[in-house]
This record gives sequence, structure tokens and C-alpha cells, in this order.
Amino acid sequence: MGPKYLNVYLEKDKFTEQTYEKEMAEIQRLAENFERTIYLEPKSVGCLFEQMSPEDCISITTSADLSWQLMGLGYAVIGFETDGAEMMKAPYIVLDLEEIEYDDLLKAYQRYHDIPWHILDTDRCLIREFGMSDLDQLEEMYAVPGFTEFIEPLYAHELEREYERNYIDNIYKFYGFGMWLVFHKESGRLIGRAGVEFRDNCGENEVELGYAILPEFRGQGIATEICTAIIDYVRDELAMRSIICRVNVANDKSQKFIEKLGFTLRERVDELYTYEYLL
Repeated sequence: MGPKYLNVYLEKDKFTEQTYEKEMAEIQRLAENFERTIYLEPKSVGCLFEQMSPEDCISITTSADLSWQLMGLGYAVIGFETDGAEMMKAPYIVLDLEEIEYDDLLKAYQRYHDIPWHILDTDRCLIREFGMSDLDQLEEMYAVPGFTEFIEPLYAHELEREYERNYIDNIYKFYGFGMWLVFHKESGRLIGRAGVEFRDNCGENEVELGYAILPEFRGQGIATEICTAIIDYVRDELAMRSIICRVNVANDKSQKFIEKLGFTLRERVDELYTYEYLL
């Protein structure tokens, strides 16, 4: 799900003539991804509120006041901050439109409207962020016997709801990654969780891998498929130096699995082995 319309309000007096033409050319490039691009003028801004639903739009503007006004009305906004101008009031700020691709606009739109990001696909699975509408499915999965043998269970329903809401706001929105959901493409079922997080035991430019798959989907190579894809994602998209994974000393299968992926043992602390994978 993404925006249909791109709204643009660039104040010409904030650019040199050459720079303005360059940035407008970049707007034309981005506009190819939308059904319609609307170039706003001060006198026409009010028409936007009457004609366009916030769910249909994303806006790019150099005006701090307009940015604040649009967000207050529920519109997703990219603030374009120029040299010497006042600081923009927007969660996403750009300094040069040449740096922006449609996917950046889509992610900003989805984040503003609490739409989970699609992370990646494998041959058999889809991996995406958790959304609050997934809570019932998540609880059903965690209730399957054997699923939480070596992972922490969920909290009681209301506490878990609060935890997940905070996770979206403070982890996904801050880091851009975290623990994700794994869906089986053929059946559409939620079959696991996997992802990477910053933890206290992580070094610089290092994240921790976590994964859990429903018992009935184990032994089919699915865990290998998704974890290999996540390792590639961390290398290519997150530019981390290394990945660690902590495994319970009693979990022989996970120890063999993580070693098969290419992790090597770093240390043992209490009942946990820490493995590392250098990227």
C-alpha cells in the first residue's frame, strides 16, 4: 500500500535558479511513480485539504509552517531543508532530492500511517514488520506447543499489546530494523519470527540475530532460507560489521544450525553460547 498523489511545494526564493531547476527535474523523476503530482501554491494549499485524503498523499515541501500544518492534518511529509532556511518540522528531512528514490517516499508514507514495512522475500517466505493487527496471530503462534522452548514467551495480552506498540515506535521507527514476522507464501500463515536487533552485548556496527519457526515447519530448510537472506540483508542494506547469535547450551540443534550458517563460537556466558559471523 502506498500513496497515489505527490504534493509539492518548493519555495523558489530558497534556491538559486540553477539549483531550483535541478530539484524540479528530480521532482519530475519521482513523479513518474504517482498517478498525479500536484504543485501547490500558497493560495491553493487549502484545496488540498478539501480534495485529497491523507491516505492518498505524500508531500514534499520547503515550508516549515506548511509541513507542520500538513502533519497536523494527518498527511505524510518529507521536509526539504535548504541552506540558511529555518529548521524543518518533519520526521524525514532531505537536503537534496537527488538522494531520494521512490522507495524512500514509500517507507516514509508507510511509517507515518503505521503500515508495516516489507523487508524481503525468499523462495517460500515473506518477511515483514509486525503491525498491531498481527497481535492475535502472534499470540496463536506462541501458544503452539514447543515454539517457546528456547525463547521468551509473550506477556499477557494487554502488556504484550503495549510492548509491541512501544517496539514499533521505539525500535522500528528509530533503527529501521528489528524482529520481523515470517509468513509462509503458499499457505499465508504466520510461521515464525526472525530479524536482528541492537543488544547490550553487541559491539560497534554489530547486531544480534534471532529466529524461531513453528515446529511443523522445521526440518524443511526454511530457517536456513530466511536466516541466509537476513544475513545478506544486514550486509547489503544495513552495512554492519558482524552479526552475533546467542544459543542456549542445551539447544544442540540450534548450535549445529548456526554453525552450518557460518557462525563461529565467540564465548560462553552462563547458559548461553555467543556465536559470531563476520561480514
